[in-house]
Amino acid sequence: MKYQVRILPQAEEDIERNAKWWAEHRNSDEAVKWFFAVRDQLESLGKFPSRCPVSAENDDFDREIRDLIVGPGRTYRAVFTIEDDVVNVLAVRRSDEGRLHSVDFPTAE
Repeated sequence: MKYQVRILPQAEEDIERNAKWWAEHRNSDEAVKWFFAVRDQLESLGKFPSRCPVSAENDDFDREIRDLIVGPGRTYRAVFTIEDDVVNVLAVRRSDEGRLHSVDFPTAE
């Protein structure tokens, strides 16, 4: 089954914020590399997204949330839901940013 991958506004903001961090703390080339690596990895969710583990904080949410570890060095996690044939990417955060709470981002439409 092929899934449509939707990157929701909070996740888009997270990607932009993290790419800016890479540009400011590393260099522009690494920021571009990071950005496209993450986008490609998110698109991979179109095939078999249930391969990814359920998030540690899954029990705090009213729907199942899962994690895909992304980025060069795999130090970020994309948090997503699977609803029918749609994968909704809710957030992309550094792995060390701590637990998510349901109020951290809007519910997928």
